[in-house]
Amino acid sequence: MWPNLDDGQVLYCEEFTGQELSIGDIIVFSHPLNSKIVMIKRIQKINSDGELWVVGDNPDPTSSDDSHNFGFITKNNVLGINRG
Repeated sequence: MWPNLDDGQVLYCEEFTGQELSIGDIIVFSHPLNSKIVMIKRIQKINSDGELWVVGDNPDPTSSDDSHNFGFITKNNVLGINRG
């Protein structure tokens, strides 16, 4: 999530229990292809089915694993949300 989050920075989140999600929200979620990996990304798009397109803040899309690599994620993957 560089340049907006630094390594070691504490990110306060609330548990996701079905709250409305918006473009621009930062979420914590389970990687859709490996549930042992927890990721932090920003919601860039929400499709008509409510699926989320998530990206890192780094302007280089090849610098991190995000929806460019695994596509849309479902809300079932979302663990927490930060609206700070």
